[in-house]
Amino acid sequence: MELKVFNNTITAYGGRWETRLELPVETEILIPDYLPAVFKIVKCLIEPVVMHNDLTGSRWQGDGYLRCTVFYQSDETGARLWRTEQKFSFEKSVELPAGRYASGPARLWGEVEYCNCRAISEHRIDLRGAYTLCVAALQLEERELLTSLADCGIEQRTQTLCGTAPVAAVEKACTAETTFPLPGTGEAILDIGGCYLPQGCTVQTGQISCQGILRLEAVYRAEGEEELSVRQKELPVRQTVDMEGAAEGDMCCCWAEILSSTLAAGDNPGDEPLLTVTWKLHAEIWRAVEYTAVADAYSTLCQTEVTTSPCRLLQKAADLDTTLSVSVEDTLPDPEAVVRGCFVTLGGAQAVEAEGDPGAVRLTGRGVAHVLCADARGEMTCYDKPFTWQMPDTWSGQAADFVVHAGVSVLRVSSSRSGDRMRVEVEVSVHGQLLYVQSREVVQTVELGEEYPDKAEGPALYLYYAQAGERIFDIAKRYHARARDLAAANDLTEAGQETTTQAACLLIPAAL
Repeated sequence: MELKVFNNTITAYGGRWETRLELPVETEILIPDYLPAVFKIVKCLIEPVVMHNDLTGSRWQGDGYLRCTVFYQSDETGARLWRTEQKFSFEKSVELPAGRYASGPARLWGEVEYCNCRAISEHRIDLRGAYTLCVAALQLEERELLTSLADCGIEQRTQTLCGTAPVAAVEKACTAETTFPLPGTGEAILDIGGCYLPQGCTVQTGQISCQGILRLEAVYRAEGEEELSVRQKELPVRQTVDMEGAAEGDMCCCWAEILSSTLAAGDNPGDEPLLTVTWKLHAEIWRAVEYTAVADAYSTLCQTEVTTSPCRLLQKAADLDTTLSVSVEDTLPDPEAVVRGCFVTLGGAQAVEAEGDPGAVRLTGRGVAHVLCADARGEMTCYDKPFTWQMPDTWSGQAADFVVHAGVSVLRVSSSRSGDRMRVEVEVSVHGQLLYVQSREVVQTVELGEEYPDKAEGPALYLYYAQAGERIFDIAKRYHARARDLAAANDLTEAGQETTTQAACLLIPAAL
């Protein structure tokens, strides 16, 4: 008689691949004639704008530009703050190690490595720097799962493996338009940005529909003022995106980022000014999966050699849809300085070991508050204050077993001074999901050896003193007996009972 083996091919978690890419910057920024000449450079910011981010097969390709923003003071009366920017394009291609990867956009985050900015003349700025872009891809593993065994007196214990599997992911560049006031006489807009607040996602066959709000924010300097002010406007948006393989019942998570914005007067007299915003939606589809696998096996007729291996599936630890408040304080280097405003840059979210709580994991990230201060003469300086944000919740496990698929953005920033200390209040918005890797041992192979001696010559019944919590299957395996016979002989046939509830003497019928 031959052992019958039934298999199923599944897609399991295979790991996470990461790399760091250096994006160098070496450019010259020319101040246009309609802007005042440079008196003093206050701050230079380098931020990536990724237009294409695609992982196909074992190759990742991405391109976009580094937005190099320079804030400077003019040589005019009052030494007011102005802004200019330069786009420095990049294109990267990386060959990943052999294997299978989840297709679509990779996870991206990064930080400025260094930035050196100096004025060559009143209308020319030299910029040298580098940005470190981190790229992460989800590895998948095709594996054979032993689902059932039959014949040859085989006894088996099965288990149910539950998880969540990626179906599709996409990034889509979108545009939105709304009316927005132009700067008045003497005003200057220094930045237009914002964030996206998801409000729901509907999954249908082959497509999804995402609803949300673009919270747009214009940072400007009013006439006769040096302090920075903010104008905000919320714009409801809705996007329908084709997602191959999507089906009703699948789970969707999404987030977005503002790429660029343009404010222009209307084409005709009397038309309201129009703000055009380009933003990028990141959407992912995940599906709940459930498999049956053989956890252990033995034969009542012959010696059995079983090998096991771990099967890893992703599980959802939490949906991330929250806003966190962060306070940043420090002593001003110049006690007479006046805080004029603040910009904040953020890195990506990461799962790390919770400080002071071994065996627990916390979601955290880093950021930098760029605080603009003016001295008694009106000259401005930017003080960079790094900070860390973290979610209050913790999850059991090791940081290496958690995978973050989320977007992080700045929702609100306010800055002030109290005595000789500066204070920055930041609201950080986190949207997406936190996943963790669950590993379960499953049977990989089963080999049958020599038959046991004729059981008719041995005892027909054994006595075994079991402790509470022992698995019935393991007891039967020790005596090469049938687990169902053991359960029936000892009235352990309650539905779903797998272990003993109390210490007892059990009768072990021999499998004849």
